[in-house]
Amino acid sequence: MTKITTLLALAAALVLAGSTGARAQTQNARPFFADVNIGAQTQSRTIDTSTSFPLYGETAVINASQAVDGGALFDFSGGYRVVPQFGVAVGVSIFSKSGAGALASSIPSPIALNKPATSTATATDLKHREVATHIMVSYVRPIAEDFEVAVFAGPSFFRLTQDVLSATVPAGTQNTTVATQSEKANATGGNVGVNVNYTLGPNYGVGVFLRYAGTTVDLPSAAGVKVGGFQLGIGLRLRF
Repeated sequence: MTKITTLLALAAALVLAGSTGARAQTQNARPFFADVNIGAQTQSRTIDTSTSFPLYGETAVINASQAVDGGALFDFSGGYRVVPQFGVAVGVSIFSKSGAGALASSIPSPIALNKPATSTATATDLKHREVATHIMVSYVRPIAEDFEVAVFAGPSFFRLTQDVLSATVPAGTQNTTVATQSEKANATGGNVGVNVNYTLGPNYGVGVFLRYAGTTVDLPSAAGVKVGGFQLGIGLRLRF
């Protein structure tokens, strides 16, 4: 919440600082726009999962914990400037990261009650992939010659694909064989941010963006998995 407040305060300051006498931007005559960015999603988080199943008349339990660090983000969007100061856009961001995990299991005995065997194991290269579609409504204002700031907000639709640690138990044993399975889920969240652009030519320029976009996703084996977060990037600005 602190990051969101800071972001909004920065956006408001930039907009209020804009001079009403600033030169109208050339791209106002070109209502279609496209932004292509590379950047980063900064949050690191842990995903905890738990599965259980009946075995030998009791219940086997497998708990796992997986780390997802921050990393590179690819982001692109396109939209239309309805009037010089207001626009609408649709964007897609892709965040992909592999991490390590640890697993702990409790497996019942096939020959005696209440004699579970416990074990631990680790795994690497557990893939985490977020694809988010962002709908954005923006307010745009020049702040200096060749500079403009856009404050935007709207809903975001997330698709998470996550490798989840699991284990299989050979028949008649208390041994575990580590396995992974890919789980998918969708969820709706929101986005809010600011985009600062600098015009280099009549129909192109460069810019930076700061954005918070996120929600929680319920996987089959883990509820409340956080996706998205604070994002920032730099890229190309095209106007048509």
